[in-house]
Amino acid sequence: MRGSTFFAVLLVLATGAVCAACSKASSEGREAAPAVEAGTSDAATNTPAVDASRDVTPAMNDAALPDEAPPRADGSDDARADAATDAPAIVLPAKVLLYHFSTLVIDTVPAQLTFFEHLLAGWGYATEDSVDPGKFTDEGLGAYAAVAMINTCFFPFGDQKDGAPESAALQRFLARGGGLFGTHCAAVTFQSTSPPPLYNHLIGGQGGDGFFDGTSACRKLGTHPTIDALPATFDFMGNLDNNEALDPTSTILLRCKWNAGDMKDVAVSWVRGEGLGRVFYTNLGKVDTDLTDPVLGAEHIVPGLAWVLRR
Repeated sequence: MRGSTFFAVLLVLATGAVCAACSKASSEGREAAPAVEAGTSDAATNTPAVDASRDVTPAMNDAALPDEAPPRADGSDDARADAATDAPAIVLPAKVLLYHFSTLVIDTVPAQLTFFEHLLAGWGYATEDSVDPGKFTDEGLGAYAAVAMINTCFFPFGDQKDGAPESAALQRFLARGGGLFGTHCAAVTFQSTSPPPLYNHLIGGQGGDGFFDGTSACRKLGTHPTIDALPATFDFMGNLDNNEALDPTSTILLRCKWNAGDMKDVAVSWVRGEGLGRVFYTNLGKVDTDLTDPVLGAEHIVPGLAWVLRR
C-alpha cells in the first residue's frame, strides 16, 4: 500500500511538471508570434491601422532618415513594411496595370513596356498598358494585382490635374493588398504642391530641386530582397533626380552621391507598406537599358516588381 502511494505521488509530480512546461512553451510561442488581424495596429512593427476611407498625408522630411544610419536599417523596417502583408492570405487577379501617362516624353518608354510585358508573361501575369487616369477607380483597380507607374512624370493623372480622386482609389487598392511599383519619375510629381499630396505619400516621396546626368557613387543601406544581390557600392552612369522629400514611413534602400559640384547625396530607392499592400520605388529606370542591365535591372528593378507581387 505504501509503495502504491509512493508511485501515485511521483505520477502527480511528473504530470504537474509536464503541464508547467507545456504552459511555458505555449506562453513563449504566443509572445514570439502575436496574432495580427487585418486592419488592426501591430505594436511590434509600428504599423498603424489604415482607414481606407480616409486620405492620409503625413509630413515628409528626409532629415528624419539620416545618411549612414537610416532608421530600422537593421531590417526591422522590412518587418514593418511586410508585417501587414504577411498575416492574411491575399488573393489578387493575375494581371498588372502598366500605367505610363506623363507630361514628359521619354523615348524608351515603349521598349520599357515591352520589357515588363515579357517579364510578367513569364511569371504568369497578363498586362494592360494604359495612359487613362479613368483606370484609377475602385472598380477599375479591382482588376489588377499591382499598378506599375512607368516614368509617370510631373502630373501622373492628367496635365495640371491634382489626382485627388485617383490617389484616394489607389490608397484603398493598397489597403486591400494591391501593390504599387514605380520607376524613375513616378515620384517626381506634383512638385509645386506643399506639403506633398496623398499620391506622394503612397509612392513614398516627392522629387524636386534638380537632377544630375553623369556618374554617381551609389551604396545600399540595410538588407532587403530588392537589394540583397547588389554589390555594397557601385557606380551608376545616367540620370538621377533629387528625391529630397521622403515620407517618414519609407525605408531607404539605395543612396547615390552625384559627382557634381554640390555632390548631393540623394535617396534613390525605397520600400514602404500601405495597409495590406506593398510599395517599391526606384529612381533608376529612365531608359530601357537600366531594366536590361545584368546588375541594376536583374538584381534590383526586377526583384522590386517581384517583391511587390509577393513572388
